[in-house]
Order: sequence, then structure tokens, then C-alpha cells
Amino acid sequence: MSNNQLKTIFNQEVITDLAQRITTVLPSFESIGFEQDANQNLDNLELKQRSTQICTALISYLPSEFEKAASILIQAMGEDDKSGGIEGYNGFRFMPFLDFVAVRGLDNPEIALDSLEKMTLHFSGEFAIRPFILKHPDITLPRLMKWTSYQDWRVRRLASEGSRPRLPWGTQLKPFIENPSFVIEILHQLYNDSNLVVRRSVANNLNDIAKDNPADAVETAQSWWDCGDETARWTVRHALRSLVKQGNKQALSILGFIGGDNIRVENFQFQSSVVMIGEELNFFCNLVSEELGKVHLVVDYILHRVLANGKLSKKVFKLKQIELSPGEKITLSVKHKFKQLSTRTYYPGIHNIELIVNGRSIGKYDFELIENLGLQQGLKLIIAKVSI
Repeated sequence: MSNNQLKTIFNQEVITDLAQRITTVLPSFESIGFEQDANQNLDNLELKQRSTQICTALISYLPSEFEKAASILIQAMGEDDKSGGIEGYNGFRFMPFLDFVAVRGLDNPEIALDSLEKMTLHFSGEFAIRPFILKHPDITLPRLMKWTSYQDWRVRRLASEGSRPRLPWGTQLKPFIENPSFVIEILHQLYNDSNLVVRRSVANNLNDIAKDNPADAVETAQSWWDCGDETARWTVRHALRSLVKQGNKQALSILGFIGGDNIRVENFQFQSSVVMIGEELNFFCNLVSEELGKVHLVVDYILHRVLANGKLSKKVFKLKQIELSPGEKITLSVKHKFKQLSTRTYYPGIHNIELIVNGRSIGKYDFELIENLGLQQGLKLIIAKVSI
């Protein structure tokens, strides 16, 4: 679901549903005024802005006593459907409830944390808990550690996801960026958790840590790998993905990607060295091993693309994991589509593909990306360039 679609989760129907839920618990709730305030100019607001506006309306119409207001919201969430808002998007409707706790409960941290513990069963509380980590670390950090042994996996996940230093959409936790030691203590309790969703959160957290503290991340991953548990090793593989893309030798070594210095590229070819934006670039080549023994390789490619200012930006794309014996040859074939995305815009110019084996560059090859001028003009331009 795109961001534009996601923001429409907060619409008039959902706001009416929230009002009805609250009115069931608090019959005196001024639902008409709440709905008017929550719906104001909604179409022009993005997802988090919509949630904030609904939260502001809740502050205006719920009791001023925080504990009482939080209790009303918890009851209004209804029965536990066992999803925790992780799968699908129904849980998002409760995002303003957790925002309410983050805003109104900041001066009542104990009650607020109790509330988030209950609310995270309906919608994950990793965004709402971050203000408490920053303002009340003495109260919040012990609670996070306690949650790592909680029976319900959704609360355990909150301990990991809530402490991620660079959580997407969330406030950065700069103290943990500077010193991730406490977060690593949290992750040590959860890296081989019985629940895959928790383990995925742990892996994403360690991947966050690796962006600022790669040595700490590698040391942690090595200790998990050495335990020999396949569940833990899944977590390690997922956690080291960014370091592997960066060619970090220690990360590659943990995963068994050792050697590869004597891998040769043979017969690299583009189907066409001129490609129109919106079309596919097809290329293939052979990799030949001149190693003395069998090697385990991770093969990626980097797209070096031209930006609007003429500079080059690079992005790593995963290609293949292979084993090669001495003298063995393997053929690689790749299709890369140059579709314009909201997160990646393509511009005409000379681009290149760089092949990476176990973090080492083994070849860089240029091609030209051109504007899509329509079928006839585009074909004529390609034929002209190939003929030169």
C-alpha cells in the first residue's frame, strides 16, 4: 500500500468508528464536536498529520485526568483480536490513541507505560514509547528490559521495536545512536525468540545499529552466530544485510562468504547499451573461478545512476548467492526495469553497472539511459546510436 493510500485509513468512517467506541465506554462523550474537529481539512493532511489531528481532538473532548482518559481509550479498543496491528492496516485506526498517551501521559510515565503495554496488543506502540525513552530513561529502560520476558509476543516486540535507534517514521533515539549498549542488552534477550515477528524486529534493530556502530553490530552478530542455533542464525542473516551490501568483510565472514579475490568476469554484455526510461536493461555475463578451492560467494550489483544535478548516486541490488569450485563457470542474467518511482527518479545520462563479489568490485560497465520519446522516435534514436 502506498503512502497516499495509507493515509486514507484515517477517514470520516474511521473517525466515526472511534467516536462510537469511546461513546460506548463514556456515554457523555461529545462525539459530534470530536468528529467535527477530527475531520477538519482531512483530505489535505498526510498520515501522521491526520493521526495528530485526531489526537488533538481526543485531548479536547476526553476527561482531563490522564489515567481516566487512558482507561477509556483502552476499553474503547475492544477485544484483543490477537494481531497487534502488525498484519494488515486495521490496527492503524488506534494510532491516535497511542499518540494521546505519548502527549498527555508524558508527565505520568508509570501510568502511561502501563497503558502502552495494554494498547500495543491492538496497535504497536514503538512510536509512542520513544518520548518516554528520551524524557524518562530511568523509568522506561527497566520497563523495556522487563518486557523482553513478557509472555505475549507483542509486548516483547515492543521492547525491540521501541528501542530501534533509527526507526522509520519515528523519532531518532540519539543516545542509542551514540551508545547502543543498552539496546544490545535488549536484543540479547530476544534474538532467538520463538516468534518470527519478534526476531525480525531484532534483526531490523541490529541493522539500525550497524549504520552507526558497525563494530558493535558485528560483534553482537558473531556471538549469536556462534551459538549454532539456526533460529538465531536467521536473525543474524537478516540483521547483517546492510553490512553485506556495503561489503563489510567481517559481516561477510560471519556468513561464510570468504575469498572471492580470484573471480573473473567473462563475456559481459548488455542486450542494448541504450535504454529508455520505463524500459528494461538486460545484461548477462559469466563468472569464472580461479580460486584454489571451493568458495561461497554473494554476488550483488550496484547501479550508479545520474541525479538531477548530474552527480552519480549508487544503490546496491542483491543478485545471487553461489558456490564455485576451482575452474567452474556460472552464467548470470539480470533484468533491471527503469520504472519511475516516488522513491527513485531516473534521469537521462551515462549510468553504469558495477558487479560486486563478496564486497569486492570485479567490473564496471557503462550504458546510456534516454528519455522515452515514444516507440518510433525511441527506436530510431537507438538504431542511430548503435550504428555509430
